[in-house]
Amino acid sequence: MLTKAESNNAIVVRLENVRPHPNADRLKLATVVGDQVVVGLDAKDGDVMVYFDSNLRLSPEYLHNNNLYSNAEMNADPSVKGYFGKNGRVRAQKFRGEMSNGYVASISSIHVLLDSVSEAGLGDYLSVGDEFTHVYGIKVCEKYIVPTKSPGAIGSRKKRVGQPVSEMFWKHWDTKHLLREKSRLTDGLVYIEEKIHGTSARTGKVLFKVQRPWWKFWVPKVSEEWRVVSGTRRVDSIRAHLPVARKEVEEKVAPHLRCGEQLYYEIFGHSTTGTQIQNGFSYGCRAGEYRVVLYRVTITTPDGHCVDLPRDAVYRRAYELGLESPPLMGIAAYYSNHIGVDGGVFQRFGNAVWRYSHTCLTFEGLKEATKGKSTLDVGTVLEGIVVWFEDGDGGWSCLKLKSDEFLLKEDKQREKGIGDVEDNQ
Repeated sequence: MLTKAESNNAIVVRLENVRPHPNADRLKLATVVGDQVVVGLDAKDGDVMVYFDSNLRLSPEYLHNNNLYSNAEMNADPSVKGYFGKNGRVRAQKFRGEMSNGYVASISSIHVLLDSVSEAGLGDYLSVGDEFTHVYGIKVCEKYIVPTKSPGAIGSRKKRVGQPVSEMFWKHWDTKHLLREKSRLTDGLVYIEEKIHGTSARTGKVLFKVQRPWWKFWVPKVSEEWRVVSGTRRVDSIRAHLPVARKEVEEKVAPHLRCGEQLYYEIFGHSTTGTQIQNGFSYGCRAGEYRVVLYRVTITTPDGHCVDLPRDAVYRRAYELGLESPPLMGIAAYYSNHIGVDGGVFQRFGNAVWRYSHTCLTFEGLKEATKGKSTLDVGTVLEGIVVWFEDGDGGWSCLKLKSDEFLLKEDKQREKGIGDVEDNQ
């Protein structure tokens, strides 16, 4: 019944901490998966709703049938006017001075799309925690990507990904929302790092299948050899975006890579032509200057077994390769649904320092930790944090939490048609 993407889905939630809006008599505030949203006066604690965050756009079918278009002529009932534009983009914005990240709607708003399922029957199927983009094959939402002006331009959505150059050259996973996925955390140490807003890249030393020339009849027809290869986030090539910077990084690290080793890193600041890699996020770099932070290292065996290096080993490897390690904001112990800190102190280093006097830091406290400026540059907004942890199988994974200030900045840029280069790489 439900179809979902790897990330960027609608989610069924239960409203928490429903409270009056301090500056609006006809609105309330509520908390859903750690984010604050504006809700109606009839909302109350425990209400089960559908939550769409500000990465999403609502489908034309959903908007039309629920009379949500601001252009009433586009609605099923043209006498009703909503507040969504033609593109259906869900926004992060302030209502009367209070942050609202996303949009919540009743379960019945999904029902209007479905002719063959009764409202009661739908309620039986949708449970708190369910995520989806489609219900019974009908699109409800999808990730919003700022349209590009020409199909062939940098940032175009119509890119050819093709087959992987090697089965050992893995793409990085889509990092999911910390407060949606906190059940994945297991007891042990967690590493809390600043999330850097740049563009991702990969370089690895992997096995390639090589076909012998026809005239070398004395060697096997197909053999394997180790080669260094790089790519963007999704494409096994460095030609499409920031090719000069990507090539420079590859040439720097290639002589030092071990067989089967793969580096995942973020390039941020400015491109070699002088433009900002991510608009508004220079991190103090001058025009033409970029920096590179190594955030993940894996070792993959020829039979496809992939192992992540522990965080301390990633930091050491960054030093050995002449790259930066992720800005470390704290190391803490996770236990019983809390992030605990030795001595009751959680400290952020850099341009700001903050402490909690109690013996553990809640997830709500981590949301507070996303406020302020980057530890790398006092003039750059802090995008958010990434929490790395060792999972139950002994591997490593991470979850992210973005700052409200970043979400508001991102929303304003999208309104101006400025997209995230990561959406298309």
